[in-house]
Amino acid sequence: MKIDHLTPDDWVDRDTSWMQRLVRVLFSRPGRWWMRYRGYGHQPRVPAEGGFLLAPAPHGAFGDPFVFGLGQPRRQLRFMAKYQALEWPILGRLIRWGGGFPVHRGGTRSHAALAVAERVLESGDGIVIFMEGKLVLEHDGLGEPRNGLALLALRTGVPVVPAAAYGSKRARAYGSRWYRHWPKTTVVWGAPLQFERESEPSPERVAEVRDEIWAQVTLLFEQAKAIHFRPGGRPPAGTPLEQALPAPEEVRHAVG
Repeated sequence: MKIDHLTPDDWVDRDTSWMQRLVRVLFSRPGRWWMRYRGYGHQPRVPAEGGFLLAPAPHGAFGDPFVFGLGQPRRQLRFMAKYQALEWPILGRLIRWGGGFPVHRGGTRSHAALAVAERVLESGDGIVIFMEGKLVLEHDGLGEPRNGLALLALRTGVPVVPAAAYGSKRARAYGSRWYRHWPKTTVVWGAPLQFERESEPSPERVAEVRDEIWAQVTLLFEQAKAIHFRPGGRPPAGTPLEQALPAPEEVRHAVG
């Protein structure tokens, strides 16, 4: 289905709450069981009201928005998806119903997606943006962050919620020992980050905020990986992060 005729208003005003409620009812518990999902870290996971940006990583599978949606079952989430994906016959319709709106990667056409995102945030919804900007399939680590989320955070002043997962990537990213990781997903949530609103932030300021957010995401990723490999198995979901993390010597023994 072609989507060229849809205006920014169509994307901003689109009601996706029914689809997200349906997914929660049908798939939240089975999804947690099948993916062996366990979450740790900051509570509440996301702000109770108002717009916010969810900055998860890594982006290693098309189902990643669902992975992080399992951790916060109450707020409505929107997300950017590549323009071509929204035109796919069946999956594209599901993406649109589920809260996706299009982005053209690179060039001036990507600015339209940022404008839609600003309006979505002003309406009070949350947006999931993977800072890597694309799927990273070559390895089990993080990719390189891009500037889009940092720019939105500065232009809107909404809180940024960092989060990271280990085990959610496609199995081939883990090499010959893929069976140790999938399906088995460990997610660590961080405290919201807040930045002063700027209508026209400089490129240097955007890069500074990008690096600050990414440093926190990287820390959470290392914590998720440490818990994932914790000797004796992962503690129950919701265990305080300080108690869930293994001692440094245990990490060296398990990973090294």
